[in-house]
Amino acid sequence: MRKLLGFCVLVVLISSSNGYGQSTNKAAKEAFEKGVKAKSSYDLNSAIINYTKAIELDPKYAFAYYNRGIVNNALKKHPEAISDFTKAIELDPKDAFAYNGRGVVNNSLKKHPEAISDFTKAIELDPKLAVAYNYRGAVYYTLKKYEEALADYTKAIELDPNYVFAYNNRGNLNNALEKYPEATADYTKAIELDPKYADAYYNRGIVYFNIKKYEEALADYTKAIELDPKYVFAYNGRGAAYSALEKYPEATADYTKAIELDPKYADAYCNRGFAYGIQQKYAEAITDNTKAIELDPKYAFAYNGRGVAYNALGKTKEALADYTKAIELDPKYVNAHYNRGNAYGALEKYEEALLDFTKAIELDPKNALAYNGRGVAYNALGKTKEALADYTKAIELDPKYAKAYYNRGYAYGALEKYEEALLDFTKAIELDPKYADAYNNRGNAYYGIKEVPRSHSRFHQSD
Repeated sequence: MRKLLGFCVLVVLISSSNGYGQSTNKAAKEAFEKGVKAKSSYDLNSAIINYTKAIELDPKYAFAYYNRGIVNNALKKHPEAISDFTKAIELDPKDAFAYNGRGVVNNSLKKHPEAISDFTKAIELDPKLAVAYNYRGAVYYTLKKYEEALADYTKAIELDPNYVFAYNNRGNLNNALEKYPEATADYTKAIELDPKYADAYYNRGIVYFNIKKYEEALADYTKAIELDPKYVFAYNGRGAAYSALEKYPEATADYTKAIELDPKYADAYCNRGFAYGIQQKYAEAITDNTKAIELDPKYAFAYNGRGVAYNALGKTKEALADYTKAIELDPKYVNAHYNRGNAYGALEKYEEALLDFTKAIELDPKNALAYNGRGVAYNALGKTKEALADYTKAIELDPKYAKAYYNRGYAYGALEKYEEALLDFTKAIELDPKYADAYNNRGNAYYGIKEVPRSHSRFHQSD
């Protein structure tokens, strides 16, 4: 639900100042300097005009081609940028910056092998060119070649210990590898080097969220927003942190702000739908998840979320359809299998429910909810011993799972094991003192073991 940032540095190129490819033509140099000035003022169209004039006056002006390539890339005129960098290379085959520049454009075009080749050539020509290592690392990261990416980011940092982007990018990699302490250290270093680097705060917030340090995540997302009040992803991330802290009105407000800034941001609609659902605003939850699906028809989470809202409104068939669609889009989506199992159970389709709960367990063997759900299905099919085994497993996985104790107590009661049932109902009550059904059934258990007077007092509490 949260987007990892930091690779935008791929579109930023270094303007060489090593004197290569310069011109002796005075008029060409004057046009070139006008281009540099225009580029510095972000007047990119004027920069193109002046660089082009410099090239017309001196067709062998390699530096002009190089700089025009930078501007064409910034304007997303990728074929023109490729042409310019290639011409610069043709005029000066030993120009590492031109190879580096072409590599950046090839990466933008998702021509990853060509990009790696260009960055590698740049490094061969200039082994101390830190940016080329960083960029090549980013391509390796995209290709999930994490060892190569790590080596390149680390080399970039070794060559330039103040390279903020390289620390941020290595942090992204470490986060992807679930090396959270290392990721945190990298983002913290990036922030130390550039205290106004919003992306680093945002990315560190993601790590804190992943390790369930929600207050720290909240602080980092807030700082990212302070630095960039239009930072859509940071509002969405902070909303997720508020949700984790069960501050749902604040979460809803942040998701709403993200949507205001980007009305096509499907994640924010889906997340706000979740927050609405928790607040029992099911109609709003359905509306938001429907919008998320409209924006992204392959959004499995949104189908599942809408299914949950439909189910809460008693629209079990609609919920079933949404869970099924979520599973179709993502066959390994544990929660969708679990939720569909519950929906089948509500429709008394216990065999189908059994299949879904079993699949959820297969995908996530530590899912206590799925074991409990399968136990309910087994129980409904008269397979009490199997149900008992699943409830026991659920309790083993989550010793504070009151409902699993209650259900196991119910199963023991069906087997006339009233002492065991009594213990389980008592544990369920200990975990949830307001569990009315547990009081009622504990009364039944007392009755079963002939403690009639005591059972009468327990029945009274179950009202």
